Amino acid sequence: MLTCREVTRTIATDELASAGWRQRLSIRFHLLMCRHCRRYASQIKNIGVAVRGIFDEQTSDLSSREQLRANILDGIPPCEKSGSDTPK
Repeated sequence: MLTCREVTRTIATDELASAGWRQRLSIRFHLLMCRHCRRYASQIKNIGVAVRGIFDEQTSDLSSREQLRANILDGIPPCEKSGSDTPK
């Protein structure tokens, strides 16, 4: 079973698109059971829609988009593979 931390990290970094079918299925099962992660996934989706709408109006330069994406992903801390969701 995946932890909330692993699920939210996968959703936030868009690794779900490149994940294998087993990981996608595990995440879907987790989202069925965890309302907090479900809410987080919905919020991330809505933020993405809003940012894309604003960003598309301002620039269509592909290198600017890639730089913005890299900057956002650099700010996300790496996922720790521990058996607990509680911070240490």
